[in-house]
Amino acid sequence: MPTRSRLASLLAAALVFLTFLHLFQRPRGPSIPVLAPQDHAGNNTLGFQQILALSQRPSWRTRGLNAAANITGLEIKIPPQPPVDGRLADAFANIQGDSWDTQHPSPGASKAWLAHLDLLKHVYQSELETALIVEDDVDWDVAVRRQMMNISVAVRNLTGAPETDQSPYGINWDVLWLGHCGEQWAESIETVVFDDAHVVSHADYRGFWPDKVVLLPELKRAVYWSSSPVCTFAYAVTHGGARKILQRLGSGLGEAFDVELQHQCQIRRLTCVSVVPEVFRQYFPPAEFDVKSNVDVGNGKGDEPSDESFESAMGSTENILHSARCRALWESDCQNR
Repeated sequence: MPTRSRLASLLAAALVFLTFLHLFQRPRGPSIPVLAPQDHAGNNTLGFQQILALSQRPSWRTRGLNAAANITGLEIKIPPQPPVDGRLADAFANIQGDSWDTQHPSPGASKAWLAHLDLLKHVYQSELETALIVEDDVDWDVAVRRQMMNISVAVRNLTGAPETDQSPYGINWDVLWLGHCGEQWAESIETVVFDDAHVVSHADYRGFWPDKVVLLPELKRAVYWSSSPVCTFAYAVTHGGARKILQRLGSGLGEAFDVELQHQCQIRRLTCVSVVPEVFRQYFPPAEFDVKSNVDVGNGKGDEPSDESFESAMGSTENILHSARCRALWESDCQNR
């Protein structure tokens, strides 16, 4: 007959067994899926730590920007832009270089250049690993989040991002040129091509060097090492890239910020990747209202008409099939009207 201590030991063992049995039989919650790097490129900041808009003040530009962001579920921050004293802009525009034929920016281009530098300083000082910088009159497709997931895969393949690097675009680049006026291409350039149902046809493409764009496969998007991108409607930077741009472009020597950025990409002082056709583009109000760019206004070419006179009239965005601005404001695509 078992002793009292033996019975106590058997009872304790039975309780332990029943406890483990209960734990294993408890219903398990839903498993959390493991996201691939490209999945993060479809989030509300398109896989970058922040999306930052370059803007002087609230206007039709920022109201349209926020409407487009809301309809596509993007989170865009508009940091307050420090005022630029005219004397500072003049001094910046007239810094003397090493060569007698050094180009200098116009007063309006000088102020725009300084504004880009201020925002890049914000990126660097905030220790952001990546940031997307957009101008406040920019537009994009309603499918931009799906588009950026495909771009993520292409950029990682092009730059050879290791599997251990789970960031959406890797970090083997300084500038990712997502919005521009145009870009050249040649067969010698290493290129990744992929399907995109929201890409414009060659016949509908508007921009610089359309003769180069038609060399790329029709109705597909391409990602490649930058050749000659112009205009900075939207460009992403890594933390290291922001630091390099501040070093290379901090002296105002050149025609304009975007032109000098292009030059630094061409001579490979910056590692740059372009997306063609672009996925961000400048929105234009109706032509009859003669709305000027901030650079033109800064060059003394007159003021813009009042927002009230044209803001309710639908404009257009080139190279964007389904405009987020127009969809949000007028429930229309308004492409190339």
